[in-house]
Amino acid sequence: MEKAKLEEFNHWWISGKVDTDLALPLKRDIYQDIERHVTKRFISALVGLRRVGKSTIMYQIIQKLVETGINKENILFFSFDEISVKLGEVLEAYMEIHPKDFREEKVYIFLDEIQKCDGWENELKKYYDLYPKLKFIISGSESLFIRKRTKETLAGRFFEFALTPFTFREYLRFNKAEEKEFKYETKIKPFFIKFVEKGGFPETFDFETDRDFKEYIRSLVVDKIIFKDIPKLFKIDGPEFLRILLELISVNPGMYIDYQSLSRQFEKDRRVIKNYINHLKESFLIRLLGNYRKGSTTLRKKKRAYPADNALIYLYKSEIKEDFFSRMVESLAVNKLKASSFWKNSREIDIVHDGLPIEVKYQAKINSEDFKPIREFMRKFNKREGLMITKNEEKEVKFEEGTIKLIPAWKWLLT
Repeated sequence: MEKAKLEEFNHWWISGKVDTDLALPLKRDIYQDIERHVTKRFISALVGLRRVGKSTIMYQIIQKLVETGINKENILFFSFDEISVKLGEVLEAYMEIHPKDFREEKVYIFLDEIQKCDGWENELKKYYDLYPKLKFIISGSESLFIRKRTKETLAGRFFEFALTPFTFREYLRFNKAEEKEFKYETKIKPFFIKFVEKGGFPETFDFETDRDFKEYIRSLVVDKIIFKDIPKLFKIDGPEFLRILLELISVNPGMYIDYQSLSRQFEKDRRVIKNYINHLKESFLIRLLGNYRKGSTTLRKKKRAYPADNALIYLYKSEIKEDFFSRMVESLAVNKLKASSFWKNSREIDIVHDGLPIEVKYQAKINSEDFKPIREFMRKFNKREGLMITKNEEKEVKFEEGTIKLIPAWKWLLT
């Protein structure tokens, strides 16, 4: 492990502050929760898609530690994204630069993309158990390698923070819209249209051309995950098929996953397809919803699949027409709620969230027929409330089954 590389990562050892291009001024909504846990003993794990701001939050916390008077030499950052090295080698190189007694001194250790470090779970467990004064903040882009292994090796030693692409509220703050303006449709609606179409990857917000936008999403998000991360972590052949499945789901948000049908279509074993779909899910590229049953979500029947962010739809969809825009609003709603359930019987409900039936009807006029799926759900499951996300209409409509609230999509995203 080259000490020069470590000094390059930790420039605040010399300058006394974090580069403002790394510790950006805009704080995400989840930042305060993460910062509060920095004083806790357990490992803080930041997980989520590439390019959603995990590293930025780490740098922001480092800057906060420096500002509060923590010895800058007691703060270590290292990224495993492009460098193959053991955790022990990193700490040994750090000790050569700054000799520390880990039993006596509080040291904050930030480890970015840790899942790329072979055997990281056992090494992290060893240092965590031996040196109670060490505080580890780790990040990773593949949930399986943060969750599955940590359950076995680091049980009871970590707390997980899930980072998604930007929310609409965060997007507005990025664009310097003030909170007092959020209630005005004429002010917010133009932002809403762009956010629905292009999603929440913060580094794309200032791009002026579709070409730049799509090249960014393709090269820095999709290709890195599909052709680099997943093959390395899951030892698979033919990653191009992952991209094909992701494109299929992205241009058909909410599609039913029929493994038998996909097996015939692509002439591949259904077990292979099931594994590939699961890899996309575990890498945060897609979200799967199961059919709701009272008190649970069953995944035995066909699942519905959505891309994890609308940027993926925009990447692959050649043209977005007005009727398809409604499906993009639906996809946005699914991801905002981190939904896990839909409902299908004689009729269908887009989302069931904490027992609440939610339908997305982004259309000019809501008619009596549009209420029937929610009413059927309310009767069947004895629910007194339902929600309809609309284009313009805002009101409450009472039926014998209960009350259905209508709210425009742009306003609902800010709730």
